[in-house]
Amino acid sequence: MKKYLLYLFIFGTFSIANGQNTGFGVSFQAYPAGVIPTLNLQHGINENTTMLLRVGANFTDRKDFSDVNISEEGEGFGGSLGIRKHFPSGKGEFIAGLNLDVWSMNIDWIDIGPADAPITGSTYVLIVQPWLEGGYFLPLGNGKTKLGLTLGLGREFNAITSGEEVEQGFIGSALLHYLIML
Repeated sequence: MKKYLLYLFIFGTFSIANGQNTGFGVSFQAYPAGVIPTLNLQHGINENTTMLLRVGANFTDRKDFSDVNISEEGEGFGGSLGIRKHFPSGKGEFIAGLNLDVWSMNIDWIDIGPADAPITGSTYVLIVQPWLEGGYFLPLGNGKTKLGLTLGLGREFNAITSGEEVEQGFIGSALLHYLIML
């Protein structure tokens, strides 16, 4: 699956790299229980609308955020497909976006069992997460690079679970983006 996503990203990159408002970049997304570094491809649909493809890793340490278990830690891979509207303002632009993430995660958990004895386990979960994004991008230097800060709000759904239940629910995040325009 990882190789398939990588091939899709590379093929998509070469097939649309000459479009308007097209760029490559990286982002670092932080949420209360983890971080998500990604490689990004943005492609212009029209003057004020772009599609966004992100591929990356998701690292979580839910500490005591989980209502299901005492502790949940894990990692996985996946990505996002999104659409953004751009609103020029000052030197930069505001963006508003709608994204859909899919994350394949392995979560190790600890809970309390009968007689207050700790129990441990591991759960595979496929997370589907729709979320909204809004923020501002500022051009750097000659305008070929952009730095952006956005905030996201969404909902995690455990679409497929193999093992005991693990936390799912609403999620907020902050994203730092670096984009090189072609």
